[in-house]
Amino acid sequence: MTHTPVGRLPALQSIGRAFALDQDDAPESDEELESSFLDILSTTATTLDDSYQGSFEIQDAERTATALGKSFKVFNPGHHVCKRNRDHATSFTHCACGVAISCKYARLRTLMEQRARLEFIRDYTTRITSARSFVQQLEAIAREEYQIWCAIKRDSYTETVFSKLESLSAICEETRMLVYHWNSVKQHLHTNKWLRPLLPSLSLEIKQVRLVLTQYRDKAIWWLDKVIRIGLEVFAHTELGDVTQEMLWNVARGAEDFNSIIMSIQQTDVHDIETQCCLYKLHDSSTVRNHLSVQPSNSNTARYLGSSVKPIAFGRILNILASERSKYAAKLTHAYFTETEEFVNFVSSSKFEDYSWEGHYNDSKKSSSDAQTSDYQSCSSLSSSILKVGPIRAPNLSKRPSPMVDFGQQEQQFVSKFLTAVCQSTNLMRKGPRVHGPTKDGALPKISNSKKHVSQNQTFSRQDPKRKSVTWGDAADISTKLQLTTKYMDLLWQAFSRNIQDLFHCHIWGGSQTVQGRLGHMIFYPEALTMVLVHMMQQICIKDIFPSNAEQALLSLAKKLHATSAMTSWDLFVSQALASMLTDKCRPIPLADGDYSTLTTKHLFDAYQPLMGVVANQKVEEKSNKTGASNGTHSRSDHLESLLPILPRLLMTCDAALNWCHMKTHQFLASWSLGSFLLVTQCDLKILADQTRQVQCAIQPFVCDPYQCSSQLESQLNSLVNEMFQNLADICGQLQTLSGIKMKQYSERSSHMAIDYFQGAMPLGKVWRKKSNQEFPSDPNQYIEQALEHLIEPVIMGVGQLKTTAQLGALSMAVMAMCETWMQHILKEKIKFSLYGAHQLLIDVMRVRTWLSQYLQNEEVKQSILALDIFKSLTGAVILLKRQPRRRGIGAITGDGPSEYSTSSMSDQSRGSISGGLTPFSGSECSSEHDQDLGICDTDNYTIPNPEAWLALRVHGGARTWKLPTCFTRDAVE
Repeated sequence: MTHTPVGRLPALQSIGRAFALDQDDAPESDEELESSFLDILSTTATTLDDSYQGSFEIQDAERTATALGKSFKVFNPGHHVCKRNRDHATSFTHCACGVAISCKYARLRTLMEQRARLEFIRDYTTRITSARSFVQQLEAIAREEYQIWCAIKRDSYTETVFSKLESLSAICEETRMLVYHWNSVKQHLHTNKWLRPLLPSLSLEIKQVRLVLTQYRDKAIWWLDKVIRIGLEVFAHTELGDVTQEMLWNVARGAEDFNSIIMSIQQTDVHDIETQCCLYKLHDSSTVRNHLSVQPSNSNTARYLGSSVKPIAFGRILNILASERSKYAAKLTHAYFTETEEFVNFVSSSKFEDYSWEGHYNDSKKSSSDAQTSDYQSCSSLSSSILKVGPIRAPNLSKRPSPMVDFGQQEQQFVSKFLTAVCQSTNLMRKGPRVHGPTKDGALPKISNSKKHVSQNQTFSRQDPKRKSVTWGDAADISTKLQLTTKYMDLLWQAFSRNIQDLFHCHIWGGSQTVQGRLGHMIFYPEALTMVLVHMMQQICIKDIFPSNAEQALLSLAKKLHATSAMTSWDLFVSQALASMLTDKCRPIPLADGDYSTLTTKHLFDAYQPLMGVVANQKVEEKSNKTGASNGTHSRSDHLESLLPILPRLLMTCDAALNWCHMKTHQFLASWSLGSFLLVTQCDLKILADQTRQVQCAIQPFVCDPYQCSSQLESQLNSLVNEMFQNLADICGQLQTLSGIKMKQYSERSSHMAIDYFQGAMPLGKVWRKKSNQEFPSDPNQYIEQALEHLIEPVIMGVGQLKTTAQLGALSMAVMAMCETWMQHILKEKIKFSLYGAHQLLIDVMRVRTWLSQYLQNEEVKQSILALDIFKSLTGAVILLKRQPRRRGIGAITGDGPSEYSTSSMSDQSRGSISGGLTPFSGSECSSEHDQDLGICDTDNYTIPNPEAWLALRVHGGARTWKLPTCFTRDAVE
């Protein structure tokens, strides 16, 4: 039987009204009813044929499947469709067309499941595509905002500044839709009955869909966080006149929506973690934490990128706005000091020469002492004295109005409008519930689902009448607004301190349009110009022209400018000193106080001065904090932290000074370059040792015991300072002892040279034993002239540029070494002296004195050298040698000259006495007319060591033992 196909399926009522027939039973008698039923079945089977190419509505297919589902049942496994009886029994009911209809019913179910699957795929692919597109848009917005921000920092953005935060509320709404994509997919999956049989086959696909949507969600959250943070920085640079109340509302509402999105994601993640904890309940806590760790630090992929994003606190928003708005205050302040007409004329007309850091160090100590003793009446004189920078006088800007007055008023109006928008349209000022991560023991926090908790922290939609609406009529709200305004201004001035320092160090903001009128980086300033700026800032702070918070920032800036300039000068001086160490010829260089030093020492001395000025300022501030003279804004840890960059440089300078002195003294002493040796030991070493001692005294007030520290940071800083101070004390001690060690080696070297000379040049034998039948000699021996030229003259030439005390010390060592060696050589060789030889030795001694008086130009040095005890000892030894007996009558025979034998009586010899090895000689007459001519009389007191050894060197009377009265012995004297 063939039937023409129809466009629509037959009504389900016709199928539902048909009765099932059993082939074993006899047919009913009503033939019309039977033929009608067979026609319906035939028509249904034909329309459900595979070759059917018509179209139908999905509602009709749903109704058809529902109606067929009442007569047929699907049995698994195998997905077999069988007809059920009226009583829904499990037995089969035979029907002639049942098989065909069941096959068509199974085909219909397959088509509906495939259609549902395709719709499901289209749904999540559409959502993934839209999520990817939205993330790309967010990334483009963030990059655009960042480019604007970079252009603003370089001051190259010439257009009017507009931020994308004006549409932040709409962006957050789209982000919320993206976040709910996965929930929509799950809802679609669980509400469509045709997808339920496909759940096992869709499990892997669903897992991948969730992963992709979660990644896009996290990326969107991460980029939205960047958009908000960068956008706030850009929004802060918008002209305040262009900022409307609607813009502020959009920013506030967008921030609130962003925070609510983050909180919902955190709650969802915690719920998922709790669900998965049930799956890992057989594992220990460490295994659970490893499986459920969602921290970005534990993953190297972008899968958990969004978990690092936190809600933006309202304080953070105020901090960003204040930080960016403070740059305008920094720009105005920088222009106030550097772009005024007075300063520009001063810079163009002044010639900045090398700045004297030594003079600044002395002036800073003097000004600090004056400042401590000054009162309120002397404030004006103190401010005028501050403007004096050496020979330069800084411009006086105290008569110019402060630009911070108008700026402060504008900022207060701006923050008042913003707070009004926040409180009237958002719940940002309310504290919501905090969702914490896993605890240390692996347990996870539980989110309370109580109605009370939800009602307290419930966020209503904007159309909900229960949404929070705040007006500033209440006193509590006004107090909150004033507190937040004060907090905003405090944050602004804190950021102002950082931004004004950056502006002086590098023009990264506000410099391209007027580059020619700017000073540039302060590292290129002359030291004098930097100190002029420092003194100008200090004078402005004394006059109280700027707000108190701005004054603290300016004083901190002035201190850092001073320290930076000092360290820059130190770098230059130390570099010059290290370079000159290899090429320095150690020629005397005049210093400011009339002293001389080498070029390297001059550079090292100059390197001390800038750092000592910084330490002196820190010392004054530390003393002010202890006495309570300051406002206490800087703690001890701040002073120690400011001192840390200075101490290593001072320690390095002291170490370089020690190495220089030790190396050069050893080198010049080995080569016997007396001029350079004495210049280093008597000038360089003294100058550098004094400077090191001053550094040690300046650092000592900052050293304290560890138990006196009030914090861990202060304890760590104090330990570093104590360690460097100990190293500094060791270097200072080595410099102090180095001078004595090298001068002792110099004296020993002089003695060795004198011994070598006298052993080879001083005559022996008959020269000193000539008989006295001829006139006494009047000219000194040649050896003593050569001794003076060889041993003493280099020393005199070397001490020509030294101070009086240094000349006296070096010359006295050389003269004493020569004379002592001379006497020891005579005693060692046991040279016999006749009266003629004694007179010759006396002439040589007097030649030494005469030569020294002629060559020494300094009268003070000359008197001190000629008054040395060694000359008295040497002259006394000569007098002992002249105590020899003479023959009677010889004097009459020979005329006027003395004879070979002296006529001295025993009473004359007994005038000398021995007392502890030193013999004083005194008499009422001169020993001879020749001695009287030389100025040697018995009335002079001469003391010599070991007089008996000298008496034994006489030709006549030397072997006789002279016994002196007991009253002159040691026991009698005691």
